[in-house]
Amino acid sequence: MVDMEKVKALTSILEERSGLDVREVLVRFYNYLSIEETRIFDKETDYLLDTLGVEIELPF
Repeated sequence: MVDMEKVKALTSILEERSGLDVREVLVRFYNYLSIEETRIFDKETDYLLDTLGVEIELPF
């Protein structure tokens, strides 16, 4: 099971260091991936979302 306290702590650290919202950072990062990297990222993300039972909320 996911330790939400660790997730919140990591999210806080990432937001503090980048000065951006974590969702915005992921969108910016995603834009710089190659086609193959994008496919792998999508596949892994889908697997994690299914495994953890998380529904996607689009930021826009």
